[in-house]
Amino acid sequence: MQPLKNIRVLALENYYAGNIGSLIFTRFGAEVIKIESPEGDNLRDVGPMRHKDGRKRGISELRTMGGKKSLPLNMDSAEGLEILFALVKTADVVWTNMKPSSLIKLGITYESLKSRRPDIIYTTLSGFGHNDVVSQGPYGNWTAFDLIAQGLAGLQYRADGPAGEPGNNGLPLGDQVTATMAVLGTVMALFRRTREQGPQRVDVAMHDTMLMLNELPLGLLGFTGNVPPRGRSGTSAPYGAYKTKDGYVNIAVGGDPIWRRLTAAMGRPDLTTDPRFATSRGRVAHIDELDVILQAWTSDRTAMEVVAVLEPATVPCAPVYTLPQVLESPQVRARNMLVTIDDPIAGQAQIIGNPIKMSGNDDGFAAPPPVLGADSAALLHEIGFDDERIHALAARGVIRLPVKPPAD
Repeated sequence: MQPLKNIRVLALENYYAGNIGSLIFTRFGAEVIKIESPEGDNLRDVGPMRHKDGRKRGISELRTMGGKKSLPLNMDSAEGLEILFALVKTADVVWTNMKPSSLIKLGITYESLKSRRPDIIYTTLSGFGHNDVVSQGPYGNWTAFDLIAQGLAGLQYRADGPAGEPGNNGLPLGDQVTATMAVLGTVMALFRRTREQGPQRVDVAMHDTMLMLNELPLGLLGFTGNVPPRGRSGTSAPYGAYKTKDGYVNIAVGGDPIWRRLTAAMGRPDLTTDPRFATSRGRVAHIDELDVILQAWTSDRTAMEVVAVLEPATVPCAPVYTLPQVLESPQVRARNMLVTIDDPIAGQAQIIGNPIKMSGNDDGFAAPPPVLGADSAALLHEIGFDDERIHALAARGVIRLPVKPPAD
């Protein structure tokens, strides 16, 4: 049985962090009810689109919303909040990446949720946290996207780039890592609930998770007083990409035993005892000289020829793939990390699969995302609303019902 089967998650989400996190719940069997505005989650309009019969489907929907139920709800209205709080009574988890001040304005707090569901798990994702577990700090009400948190945590001065200028890796690390940490906190809270009963508050801030991601360089700075060089490990060398005949290869030497194995495989035992390179500290200090030696050796070989020499010697190494090469990698396919969604609007589309492999869980399947409002009527029927009231709510803009595709 899937580990989260029979767990209901109310996901008050918009944009990437909330969506990519709640997707993990669906992949392990939870029922995720996506509460979005009547106009739809902003993420539904981000990225390239496909169209069919007057309807559209975006890549962001396919990547982050599969397997969820959709209830567009105007929570600024009294009736909308009535519906939300009625659903809270049926839920195990309330999950949200709404801004803290917006939640407070609506009266959505840990206390108001506990009063309706005494064993609720309330999980919030935000830029700088909420005030009810730990202080949200002086930046608590700032508006934060991924890039904001990365910059404040120093990550833009870890990526290689021009001296004195911040870089940008182009990856939504703030969203992804924060979402993953929030899922972990939620699952721990659910586990605690099975033993001790009662509710649990989980608060995860994007700025906090980016500090965690930057832990190694910040730890080195605090310990030594020296800023590690950009684009470098700071503790290990050689540790990076080297040009080959057909691209690049990564070589990762973590510690002296691996260094000795590398030099033996290269046919350069003299490097092992060279006083510049004999220790990790020395190799880090003389990395520019070391890079010249490694580059001269790799440039005469293809990436896979380097691997053929180093992998039997148990030296961590691999080609540096371009994005097209990643999608063709036999390793990706063998691990079900590229799965196909068969969507009624977009047709077939490939997305990245589930990285958490568990027995009894089908990680080769990818469900399509819901059409906006697809589950509104069914969910409102569940809490006692009849068809007449449901259509009246839709007419007033409190909820939204799905647009029917044109008849053939």
